[in-house]
Amino acid sequence: MIMKAYIRLIALFVFAAVLGSCEKNEVGPSYQKIGTSTSTNAFITVSPVSSTEPATGTDVTVTLRYVNIASDPAKTLVLKLREGSTGDFVTIQSFDESSSSTGVEITRTVTYTVTQAAGTQLTFRLELTTHADFPKLVNRAAFPVR
Repeated sequence: MIMKAYIRLIALFVFAAVLGSCEKNEVGPSYQKIGTSTSTNAFITVSPVSSTEPATGTDVTVTLRYVNIASDPAKTLVLKLREGSTGDFVTIQSFDESSSSTGVEITRTVTYTVTQAAGTQLTFRLELTTHADFPKLVNRAAFPVR
């Protein structure tokens, strides 16, 4: 019985020593909200894209679709293109969407003539700007000119 008391007393001292040697962590930095982005559903499709298309000198149809929600209505819709796997996107066409109806799906169609050489990777991007701080970006997976 006395042995159990000593073991408990020693365990209590060890536990107190461990707690006493712990350092208190500093409070981490608080977060900073940079801005918000839109959560609108947006889609981009390009056709025809196949094993033989698009070829240099042919046209592709780029379809841009989004739902213009009333809580965060659209301002602008921009179609951009990047040639190759790196580099900047270049604006092909932009639309002023500030007067578009809300609560409906909006569709815009652009015909683009492929002028790039065979083998060049093309990536189209839909950029939707709303009243939120950051635009919604939707890329069409890259495909080569045939």
